[in-house]
Amino acid sequence: MLQHTFGKESEIVGKAFYNRETAILFLTYLSGPTTIAYRNVPSILYDELCASHYPDACIRFKIQARHPFRRVGKTYGALNYGFVK
Repeated sequence: MLQHTFGKESEIVGKAFYNRETAILFLTYLSGPTTIAYRNVPSILYDELCASHYPDACIRFKIQARHPFRRVGKTYGALNYGFVK
């Protein structure tokens, strides 16, 4: 699993984890912290997110708005419900 830490570049997300085999992107939000899994995220979008100078815009407009999601536990396992959307 690939990992990226945003540092001060993002005001909403602290870390991203990406599984290339399943095309699932895990974003750990600063509020909480809460981890959300996004399904069907192409690897090129993960690469774009990590290289972006404005990751929050990429998250809002290219990930949150377009990909099914679900909250996950600390071990990146599904909670008792499926993807939303």
